[in-house]
Amino acid sequence: MRIEVTDDAAEFRRRAGGFLARDPLRHTVIATAVDNVLTGVADESALWASVHSDGLVLGAAMQSGAHNVFLGEVPDPVIAELATEFAERSPDARGVEGAPGVALVFAERWRALSGRAFRVDFSTRLYRLGTLRIPAVPGILRAATGSDLDLCVRWQRDMQREVGVGMSTTGIRARIEAGRWWLWEDGGRPVAMAAHSGPCYGWGRIGPVFTPPESRSHGYASALTAALSKRLRAKGSDVCLFADVENPTSNKIYRAIGFEPVRTLVDYEFEPTTA
Repeated sequence: MRIEVTDDAAEFRRRAGGFLARDPLRHTVIATAVDNVLTGVADESALWASVHSDGLVLGAAMQSGAHNVFLGEVPDPVIAELATEFAERSPDARGVEGAPGVALVFAERWRALSGRAFRVDFSTRLYRLGTLRIPAVPGILRAATGSDLDLCVRWQRDMQREVGVGMSTTGIRARIEAGRWWLWEDGGRPVAMAAHSGPCYGWGRIGPVFTPPESRSHGYASALTAALSKRLRAKGSDVCLFADVENPTSNKIYRAIGFEPVRTLVDYEFEPTTA
């Protein structure tokens, strides 16, 4: 087996697009990241890796901007070698995310190469939409517009302070312009926001989802997620999303509106590099 690494998203999709399409739910993060770059929704630099053997693609991974290395399906024999490839090209990566066993082997190899210790930062659960249940919550779904940018940026920063999930103003603006950023309004007032990626290879992924503290406990996030799911499904897309395993509220509301758990991923954070 050999590993090919490129910073060209179009070249990576040419090499690995068929592989991603064979299991698009498992590879939703990588597939939508490629799509975001190629459609202009994201402008971060990225590294894309694919694993090849006898003319077949057997694995994929990526690392974009300041984000962690993300592992898709990766054959066990090349996990350590893949870690070496990323360590050489992106030595300041903050961590790695993937299936528990695969991510652990990767992190252990990274520690051996760099001397940087690692710890579990968080775990996420991937959900897919089953039978959609629409909650009876007042309000309407509407697409965010340019006039909503400041509000969406402010809420995104609030969300980042709470859970560490961030996005640049440029990224939010691009998603608004692409029709991928949405608001829930009650009485003409925005009370929650959500975005989506894709559809890509038949799947749309919802996230982030955020309700400001003053508007919580009214079911707005549930209603917004359900309405956006209904819209994506009506356009022919299956729907998925991620939830923090340690957040009982989000896991509860997603299950309540029809999302079913698929698999759990773990995120290992590397010890920061020293100057």
